[in-house]
Amino acid sequence: MPKKRTDEEILQELEEKIEKMRAKKQQVGARKKEKERKERTRRLIQVGAIFEKYFEIQSEEEAEKIAKALQAYVGKNKEKILHHDVVVTQKKKTIQEAASAKE
Repeated sequence: MPKKRTDEEILQELEEKIEKMRAKKQQVGARKKEKERKERTRRLIQVGAIFEKYFEIQSEEEAEKIAKALQAYVGKNKEKILHHDVVVTQKKKTIQEAASAKE
């Protein structure tokens, strides 16, 4: 016959479960933050590489100056710039398809 647990024993077990769940929650939170930090670092590296490639930037100071100079223009025209790129890409694709069809 199973031994009947006292209320104190039940409370103690529940406290232990709560502590384990808190520790697990902390681990999951830490893992999530680590993943977000790695994603941000990767994104920063990619953006920096693109910036360096197209503007031939060699130093942080140069990057800062160019970024500040472009900030106002890009801020006002970001959607237009992004849309233009899509339109140009679509036109190039259409031209290539037409050229392929003629051959």
